[in-house]
Amino acid sequence: MKEASLTTPDSISKAALPTLQSIFGDEKLAKQVLSTAKRISKKRTSSAMSETSHSPKKAKTVPINPGQELSPADVETSLALPTLSLTSRDGVEADINSTILYTNRAPLVVAFVVQLTKHTMPNQPLSSRLSLAQAVMSMGAKAKALNLGIQSGKTAEEESWGEGQPSVRIMGRKIAVMRRWGYDPQKNEQAPADQGTIKREECGQEFTPTPEATSPCPGPKEDIESQETVKGDPSTPPRSVSPNSQSNQHPPESGAYDPPLWALNPEIISKTPLYSTTPTSKTGLPNGLPIFDPHSARNYMLKSFATSTSSSPPPPSPAKISKSASLAKEREAKENNLARLLHALDLVFASWIDTIGPEELDRRAFGWYSKVRPSVEAGREGWGGKGDVRLADLMKLRR
Repeated sequence: MKEASLTTPDSISKAALPTLQSIFGDEKLAKQVLSTAKRISKKRTSSAMSETSHSPKKAKTVPINPGQELSPADVETSLALPTLSLTSRDGVEADINSTILYTNRAPLVVAFVVQLTKHTMPNQPLSSRLSLAQAVMSMGAKAKALNLGIQSGKTAEEESWGEGQPSVRIMGRKIAVMRRWGYDPQKNEQAPADQGTIKREECGQEFTPTPEATSPCPGPKEDIESQETVKGDPSTPPRSVSPNSQSNQHPPESGAYDPPLWALNPEIISKTPLYSTTPTSKTGLPNGLPIFDPHSARNYMLKSFATSTSSSPPPPSPAKISKSASLAKEREAKENNLARLLHALDLVFASWIDTIGPEELDRRAFGWYSKVRPSVEAGREGWGGKGDVRLADLMKLRR
């Protein structure tokens, strides 16, 4: 092998089969050596290319094992979103500007809210921002469906479910919220097992839902104040949580503590008895509470942003590629596109927040979304329709 200068996998992979056959004296063995050398050489080449590229970093998640209960820190890590490498600012921005997404409007709303609240509600952890984003998208879609006649009836808000709860306003939507007392997103211990106190307005009694608990009194209305016991007066009007509050710097005893939030799902409140399920799920999130699940928002975004083929035809596919490999490649491309979109949104909001403040930034956000959202047909024909989103148009919104 040394005499033939075949001392590395790369050199062996480029050798002719007859040369290897003359060395090993067996055609089958020579083919195996050649095949192994090519495989090793290919892996090393791919690894070297990935180290020098500006491709987005995949989101790191915490694997959830059966029976495992996650700490708040693990919950937040499990919800991590893909990010872009910042090794070259010019290279990253050129990559973003050349990207055209193919998607529908709903996941774009979710992405907008996730990054908007990063700046307007900086004390909220990712789990809260994803829950709020899912709420804004879902409530907007419900209202649109009723307006188009695709669905009938009234929204849960019109039926007064969730009335009396604290609320926030995001991109024009009023979102009822639950305060998550005791939740520290950086804590490595398990979240509190006590997940909610229900106050029945009909008889004024309080209880914490458990698998064995039954309702203290009949009646459909519930005032869910927080994940831990928080007494409230149902006669008082809904409280508004300031989106630009910085009071998380203070402990609860000071009276200025503004904890992380869950967005309440009024549709679940109107249909599900809250005391019929266990308090905590294995993912560390409250089980049985009527909230918008942050995992749903995350998974929705990860699968929603394909690459548009309107500007250029798709590259030719290899002659032989397995279905699983093709799906994995498509999934990776969508995650990379999400990373580019989130980075672009972050750049836009960061450029304005110090100049106009959180409330004005929130007010302008829907107008910016309207400028870049995909164009679809009017009316029912455009329901769920997809179109192009040019990230270059989004980048032009920077101050």
